[in-house]
Amino acid sequence: MTKDTVEDLFAAARVAVPASPLGLSERVLADALAHQAEAASRVPLRAPSPARVGLWDWLRAGLGGGGAMAGMVAATLGGFYIGFAAPVETAFLGAALGIEMTEIEMMPGLDALLDEVP
Repeated sequence: MTKDTVEDLFAAARVAVPASPLGLSERVLADALAHQAEAASRVPLRAPSPARVGLWDWLRAGLGGGGAMAGMVAATLGGFYIGFAAPVETAFLGAALGIEMTEIEMMPGLDALLDEVP
């Protein structure tokens, strides 16, 4: 089969559009309306009172659901690990490899501010 033959087949397929079965669109529309009515019946008519909504429910809804909240907790724990454990890990890694590794003080204490020369 050559490239021209395939192109001819595609051109013929574009021209001959098959007709949809009779009543298909009406059946699809009726099915969609039935599902909409069923979904509307499950929606509560009034919102829950604010006294019943707890802090975690409010946070979960505000952040986009339980999955988003779990992702933010994982990122927070990862940030704490990087912030607190990284200096210890670099010292351990330097000793294990036998090289001198210097640490950068990312959060200097108050002494750095008091040592300012007038």
